[in-house]
Amino acid sequence: MFFLAFSLDGIANETEIVTKINQVLPAGMSVKGIKQSQVDGLFVVDIGDLQPIYASKDGNFFLYGEMYAIKNGELLNTTKQEISLNRKAILDSELSEKDFITFAATDEKHVITVFTDVDCGYCRKFHGEIEDYNAQGITVNYVAFPRSGLESESYNKIVSAWCSSDPKGTLTALKEGRDPALKLCQDHPVEDHYLLGQRIGITGTPAIISSSGDLLPGYLPPMELLKKLN
Repeated sequence: MFFLAFSLDGIANETEIVTKINQVLPAGMSVKGIKQSQVDGLFVVDIGDLQPIYASKDGNFFLYGEMYAIKNGELLNTTKQEISLNRKAILDSELSEKDFITFAATDEKHVITVFTDVDCGYCRKFHGEIEDYNAQGITVNYVAFPRSGLESESYNKIVSAWCSSDPKGTLTALKEGRDPALKLCQDHPVEDHYLLGQRIGITGTPAIISSSGDLLPGYLPPMELLKKLN
């Protein structure tokens, strides 16, 4: 009976928090989820943004910012962990195998998602070493993020890679500065990829995302990337 009462009290708290937070959120936003944080009496509230808010157990107070835990004499950013979890959940729900142009490692140890652009210098540098990443056991799933926008030449170029009968070959040719015949089609995911990237905070390329949802912005050499992934 004690544990049942304790459980029902927790549900009541969550319902009260959701009701109060929803009353003050801007139009179009609402609470998507709620859970107990690592701090007693403080709840993590998902409001549909990458970064959560933290609410008191009565819902009368909330704060928006970063929370740190002290573990073994070091600081651990628990908010960053929550953001990574949210990013992973969004990518897992929005992307599937058909979205990717994949360069797979034979002895796979890690799988990363890379938002890429064909005209970006560091994207070209990254792709120029794709065999080295694969050799380190890193499988690369590319998704499209034409930095110049949806009305740009870069957009048309990268669309042609996803429309090609040989996506890997076309993407490689474009990143090497060659000009293969552009083949455009209607059934491609590039616009969706671009909007998804904006939603999860991508502002530049290459943007590397680990399987746990951590964002590693910018180019990283193969061994340095492997070290971070490990």
